Amino acid sequence: MASGHSTLSLEDELNCPLCLELYSDPVILDCGHDFCRECIVKKWEDEAEAQCPECGQTFPEKTFKANRALGKLVKKSRNISLNLKVKGNRPYCLDHEEELKLFCETDKKLICVMCLDRRDGRSHKAHNFMLINEAVEIYKEKMKGNHTSFKQKKNYFQEFEEKQEEKISEIKEQSNRLQNHITNEFTKMRDILDEKQKGLFNDLMSQESDVLLKMEMNLRRIQDNLSLTQQMLQNVEKRLEYQDVYMLLKEPPPDEKSSEEEFHPTITEGNLPLAAFQGPVQYTVWKQVINVISPVPASLTLNPSTAHPRLLLSDDLTVVSYGDVKQDVPDNSERFDTCVCVLGSEAYVTGQHYWEVQVGGKTEWDVGVVKESISRKGHTTATPDAGYWIVWLRNGNEYKATTVPRTRLNVASKPKAIGVFLDYEGGQVSFYNVDNMSHLYSFTDSFSERLFPYFSPGINDDGENSEPLKVLPVGCQEN
Repeated sequence: MASGHSTLSLEDELNCPLCLELYSDPVILDCGHDFCRECIVKKWEDEAEAQCPECGQTFPEKTFKANRALGKLVKKSRNISLNLKVKGNRPYCLDHEEELKLFCETDKKLICVMCLDRRDGRSHKAHNFMLINEAVEIYKEKMKGNHTSFKQKKNYFQEFEEKQEEKISEIKEQSNRLQNHITNEFTKMRDILDEKQKGLFNDLMSQESDVLLKMEMNLRRIQDNLSLTQQMLQNVEKRLEYQDVYMLLKEPPPDEKSSEEEFHPTITEGNLPLAAFQGPVQYTVWKQVINVISPVPASLTLNPSTAHPRLLLSDDLTVVSYGDVKQDVPDNSERFDTCVCVLGSEAYVTGQHYWEVQVGGKTEWDVGVVKESISRKGHTTATPDAGYWIVWLRNGNEYKATTVPRTRLNVASKPKAIGVFLDYEGGQVSFYNVDNMSHLYSFTDSFSERLFPYFSPGINDDGENSEPLKVLPVGCQEN
């Protein structure tokens, strides 16, 4: 069973049963109970025999032993609960009961003058110490410095907090704008497809109505003649049942051929125009929808005036390949004399544009967009700052964007054609794998001058890269 002492606090357990205060110089009796030395001595002064005030046990002599372990515990408890004992308004040393006037900087504690020359080996004499007032001023100055430093640090982190929150808000707003954009684009497509579907349904219903009208008119004429014939048949059957010959002969039998107009029924044929509704419906609709798609895939041609002398262009200016012989062409200001490339014929200064370039199984190529003012002569490092927003292939499997430093692209499958999207006002140039329209990379920048499509088939590399680049017609990809 739990005793009443189990509910007492540690400080209550360290109180003397006689004075009810913390033990002072505690001693232990032979029965095991503890008391202050002064309390037990005073208690026994008026008693004839030594008796424990707690349990009543008597002893032959008035003797006891000092309980040093209990004394240390009491001292520790006193230090914890009080930390500094105060006389009036001034703290004093628990060991020497002297006023604390000094601060030991080495141990970071308040001490009295007596603490400087302790005999227990814990003297502060060799430590750095100063008057409390001086220590307070020094600490205040340090705290002021800390206050300024932490205030600056707080402002520093608050500034970054605000900037990060702004970035988070920007991303959320951008995501909302993109969601709305995607929704609007698909809504446009669905509206167009719904309109085309309704148009086809209406055409089909009209064709069905025309064909069925002729068939149903013929059916009604057949039904009218069938009804008349049934009536005549019933009349004949009825007269055949007559028993009276006079009644039978009274009316001559109806002549089947005596009708004013003999009707010869036929089946009216009719067919729906299956080719219009069961043919390549998706392709037919796509050919109609392509005119309302934005951006409309561009049908580009190449500008021969910009082509490097070793480049060969097809007659329709849609195919470029590297030639073994340098051609004798005019060295005009537009022509590239070092970079093996050619530009598109049309420049863009506004709007959104998209085109596709067949790269096939080539091991090296460059495609993208450049500004009109790029250098056409000599060597140039292709970067956005220099006016190049392009991606390229090297060594058959190294796809990179011309950032600084170059950005290695993670291409899951080797594309046969590259799609290039330019949003002039939006400051965007994006690249796609036309095979599955997966996104490869996007540049974001601001444009202020005319931009041209850029093409480079690379060198032949001993026949390994002899395949040409081809600008694909709208909506087409060749295998």
